[in-house]
Amino acid sequence: MTLLETPLETGDGSRKLRDGIRPPKFADKFAALDFEAVPLPVISMFEPPAETALSEAHLTVRGEDLRRRVVPWSELDHLPRIELPAALVCQIFNWHEDVLWDGIVLADALKALGIEVPPGGYYAIRSADGQYFETLSDDEARDRRVLLATGLNGDPLPHQYGGPVRLVVPFLQGYKSVKWVDTIEAYPRDPVGIKRLLAQSKSGHLGQAWRDRLGIVPAEGRPGDPPP
Repeated sequence: MTLLETPLETGDGSRKLRDGIRPPKFADKFAALDFEAVPLPVISMFEPPAETALSEAHLTVRGEDLRRRVVPWSELDHLPRIELPAALVCQIFNWHEDVLWDGIVLADALKALGIEVPPGGYYAIRSADGQYFETLSDDEARDRRVLLATGLNGDPLPHQYGGPVRLVVPFLQGYKSVKWVDTIEAYPRDPVGIKRLLAQSKSGHLGQAWRDRLGIVPAEGRPGDPPP
């Protein structure tokens, strides 16, 4: 469904008309675009994977030793959970939304999983849709604001927003917050995320205007790039 085909339902509080949306020229490449959904727009480049309960979720992890292993999500239950009020910013489509995330800190999960990268290394976070992936530098991944989120606005994270587990990186462009996370891999260099590979973005960093407007501070040691 394209942006212009999205219906507007009124009267039941389940739709929201958002102003200022500016679709890019590649908007017709998305499998799902619904900018009137609440509490967030529904956006997906590829067909979403089958819905999975959190109790059945798992992570495939691969460290520097190149060995893959599958870790049930239940093995991370001992990690502390936090709530994080933050703006999700889609610079490409020109919108943002303030929401409350709930989940575990990615850095805590990396430590528990025993995954590290060498100096200058990167993490690739892959979606269960089998195609979408994005990357984070070690500095970005270790920022305590970066979550593996399982909750949204006090409720379990809905499937259409990346549930049961999605990445949340509130200081980068929204497309870095990978939905339906099922794989984390360590790399010595940046394998380059899919949005840059498809030439849909020059940088995952937020432009200065967005950072100033919303008071967003980049990860330590990463001052941020000019807007794409």
